[in-house]
Amino acid sequence: MPKLSEKFKNLFKSSVWIYPLIIIVAIPTLLIVNTFWNLRSFNRDVNFFIRHEAVSTLDSLKPFILDKIDKPEELNTILTDVVRNNSDFISATILETLDGKRNPVAYSNLEEANLAANLGLNQLATGFNQPFAGLTYDPNLRKNVWQVTVPFGKDKDNSHLFVVKLKTDTVDEVLNRTSRDSIIILIVLVIVILILLANHFLFYKRAIKAQELAEIDKLKDEFISIASHELRTPVTALVGYLELLKGKIPPNLIPTLQVELDTLDMLTKDLGNLINELLDVSRIEQGRLQVKPEETDINEVAKKVIDSLMPQASGKGLKLIFTPNEIPKIMTDPDRVRQVLVNLIGNSVKYTLKGEVKVAIGIKDKFVEINISDTGIGIPPEELPKLFGKFHRVQDKQTQEVRGTGLGLWITKQIVELLGGKIYAQSIYGSGSTFTLTLPLNQNNKV
Repeated sequence: MPKLSEKFKNLFKSSVWIYPLIIIVAIPTLLIVNTFWNLRSFNRDVNFFIRHEAVSTLDSLKPFILDKIDKPEELNTILTDVVRNNSDFISATILETLDGKRNPVAYSNLEEANLAANLGLNQLATGFNQPFAGLTYDPNLRKNVWQVTVPFGKDKDNSHLFVVKLKTDTVDEVLNRTSRDSIIILIVLVIVILILLANHFLFYKRAIKAQELAEIDKLKDEFISIASHELRTPVTALVGYLELLKGKIPPNLIPTLQVELDTLDMLTKDLGNLINELLDVSRIEQGRLQVKPEETDINEVAKKVIDSLMPQASGKGLKLIFTPNEIPKIMTDPDRVRQVLVNLIGNSVKYTLKGEVKVAIGIKDKFVEINISDTGIGIPPEELPKLFGKFHRVQDKQTQEVRGTGLGLWITKQIVELLGGKIYAQSIYGSGSTFTLTLPLNQNNKV
């Protein structure tokens, strides 16, 4: 039991329960109270209105009644006409107070007149000398009716009472309609509240899941950072020992081992590139990737990258065409630009089976614009929006044999944006792709 009690305490300490409890309890309660308060106010207003109607009727009839107070038959006719011409009136009676008793003087209905003589409201109206109205049940009509008693008389003696019985049909109709509308509104609001409550819990669950994913992502980033640093040392040692091993191989054996040696070189290079990519990812996500801007000749940087990739392109029978342009030097980080161009041009060479890769540099809208176009396999339209995503690789039969981590384009986009530029891709599937990146031309542009 203590453990169960502690669980409930912890449960209600959570802020997630405060909002739902307010919605479930407070708001519906306020709505219900407001609804019934309005209905009560409506009843009070109806009471006042009915008394006012009876008093107004008496005021309009008073001269005739006082003039014919000694002529009961004529008064009966007047009261009968009043009831007949007013759909809300059931009966109208005039009582005279004699020796503490109240006797009918005139009436529209004798039976109703006898009942009116015994109303408790008569005593209140006489005692307080003001109109009184009350809702009572009529056994003959089998429904509620309003009884109104108004004192009056000659020379303010108030020795007479004007008693009216009124139907509640119109009032009941309005009251029922108001009650129905209020209840419908209340139900709709409760449904909306329940929807909002469900939505709240849905978003809460998503927030919890997002928090868990963020924690997992943080752990992943920490792991990548640690693993990358730890792997760099043995890989560097591996490359060193590989070169040392090559030096110890007799020259006459090198031709027979060349394929194996080239494979080892390729694998160690791929492993080194992977480690560098993972380190870049870690630096970017932790905001530690630094750029060192200096005056840079973009044509020169691009030429060096193309020269380094020319053997790879020639080995596949591809033309690697460079079109420089006369542009001023810009303030940027040449090493990061070189990294971007190696990735983009290298990808074009990697995914182009035949044809050519073109690199063109120009100026557009105060930006240096670099276009890398190829005649490669292209990119499916549905893959273009996800192209610069982390760990994303185009799922295609022609790319299954191409090694890669899916990090290169993501890193490239982050670096280009860090340098103040933009990058985007256009492609026709099966015909080739064009990658365009821009770098600020203005030397005052911050990097």
